[in-house]
Amino acid sequence: MIRSICRHDALIALVLMAFATAVHAETPAHAPAASSGDTLRLSLDECVNRAISQGEDMRLAEANYASVRAIYLQARSTALPQLNLNAVYTRQIRSIYQQSGANNGPSFNPDTTNTNALDRVRYIEKNIGLAAQSGVGSLLSGTGFGSTNAYIAALTLRQKLLEGGSIWGSIAAAKHAIVSARSARTDKKEEVVLKVREAYMAALLADRGVRIAELGLAQAESQLKRVQLRQDAGEASEFALLQAEVQRDNQIPAVLQARTQRQLAYLEVARLSNLSSMARLLLTTPVLEDVTVPENPAAVDTTGLVEMALRNPGIVALEQEVEARGHAVTVASSGKWPSLSAVAYYAEQAYPTDLFPDRGDLMKDVSAGLQLTWNLFDGLRTRGAIQQSKADRERTALTLQQTRKLVREAVLQSQLDLERASADLHARSRTVELAKRAYELSSLRFDEGASDLLEVQDARIGYQMAQTNEARARYDYFVALARLERYSGRPVFTSAVPVTQQ
Repeated sequence: MIRSICRHDALIALVLMAFATAVHAETPAHAPAASSGDTLRLSLDECVNRAISQGEDMRLAEANYASVRAIYLQARSTALPQLNLNAVYTRQIRSIYQQSGANNGPSFNPDTTNTNALDRVRYIEKNIGLAAQSGVGSLLSGTGFGSTNAYIAALTLRQKLLEGGSIWGSIAAAKHAIVSARSARTDKKEEVVLKVREAYMAALLADRGVRIAELGLAQAESQLKRVQLRQDAGEASEFALLQAEVQRDNQIPAVLQARTQRQLAYLEVARLSNLSSMARLLLTTPVLEDVTVPENPAAVDTTGLVEMALRNPGIVALEQEVEARGHAVTVASSGKWPSLSAVAYYAEQAYPTDLFPDRGDLMKDVSAGLQLTWNLFDGLRTRGAIQQSKADRERTALTLQQTRKLVREAVLQSQLDLERASADLHARSRTVELAKRAYELSSLRFDEGASDLLEVQDARIGYQMAQTNEARARYDYFVALARLERYSGRPVFTSAVPVTQQ
C-alpha cells in the first residue's frame, strides 16, 4: 500500500515537473518578479532604438562628426577672402606733444596782409629756420598726435592667391575627413546595434539559466520529499536521506549564481539602453524560444557576405582617412614654397576738436598691394612635418589592411559559428528530450527500488546540462547571425528574429 502511494506521488511530481518545463519554455524571459506598475516592458527593437537615440556611444559619434564638419568649415575658409573691420576711438587725457618744447618759442607767422613785398621777403629770410619747427609743432599739437579726440575706422581685405597647394589640399583633406566621419558614425551605429543584441540575448540566456537551475532545485526538492516518505515507511535508509539533502543543498549555489549572472546581464541591457540601473525590466522578444528558431537553422544564405563586409562603413571610413592623410602630405609640403596674397586697405580718420567729428573732419586712407612671403629657412620644421604626415598616411594604410583582414576573418568565423550552432541545435534538441526521459526513468527506478540516488542525481545533472547546452546553442546561433549582419549589412538576423513581441 505504501509502495503504491509512493509510486502515485512520484508520478504526480513528474507530471508537475513536465508541466512546469512546458510553461517555462512558452513564457517570455522576465526579470525578477515585480508589480506590473514597476516593470518596464522592452522588446529588442525598443532597446536598439533607445541605444541609438540616447546612448553615449552614438552621442559621442555625433559629436565627432560635428567636430569634423567644423574642421571642414575652417579649411574652406582659407580659400575665401578675409575682411576685417577695426574701429578705434581715443580720448587723449595728457600728451607730451601739448607740453613745453613742442610748440613753445618763436613761431613762423608771416603777415600775409602786408602790401610791402620787400618787408615780407625780409621776414621770410630772417625766420626761415622757424618754418619747419612751427609746422611740426602745429601738427603735433593740433591734430594727429596731439588731438584730444581721435577716430579711426579701417577695413582690411586679404585674399590668398598662392600658398604652395595647401589651400586646396586642406579643403580636399577635410572633404575626405567628413566622408570618413560619416561612415564611422554609421559603423558605430551598427556596432551599437550588435552590442545591444548580444546583451539582450545574453540576458535571455541568463534568464533561461535561472529557470533551468530553479527547475533542478525543484527536482531535488521533490526527490528529497520522496526519500523522506520512503524513510518514514521504512523503505529508505538514513544515508539515502542524507544523500538527498546533500543533492538538494548542492543545487542552491547554482541557483544563486544563475540569479547573479542574470542580474548582471540585465544591468548591461539597462546601461546600453540608457536606463536606470534600478529599472525592473521585462524582455518581451522571445529570441531564444522555440517559436523563433527555424526548422532548418542551417538554411541561411551566406554567399557573398565576405565581399559585402569589405565594403562596410568601417572600411569606407578608413579608406577615406587614407585619402585625407595623402592630402595632408601636400599641406605639409606647402611650407617649402612662397605664399602670395592680395591686400586692400581702406580707412577713415578724424581728429575733431569737439567730442564728435563732422563730415569735414574725415580723412580717407586707401591702399592696395600684393604680399609675398617665403620662409627660406625654418630650422627643418617643414621637413619634419612632411615626414610626420607621410608616417601618418602609412600607418593609416596599414590599419586599413589589418582591418580588412580582421573583418574577413570575423565573417568567416561567424559563418563557422553559425554552422556549428546549427548542428548543435539539431543535436541538442533531441538530447534534451532523451535526458528528460532518462531522468524520468531513473526517478521511477528509484521509486521501485531498482536504482539509488546517485543514478537519479546523474540523470538530473545530465538533464540540466542538456538544457544548458541547448540554450547556449540557440544563443550562439543568433549571435553569429547578428555578427554577420553587422559586418555585411545583409539582414540575416533581422529576418530571422521578430523585433517585437507578437
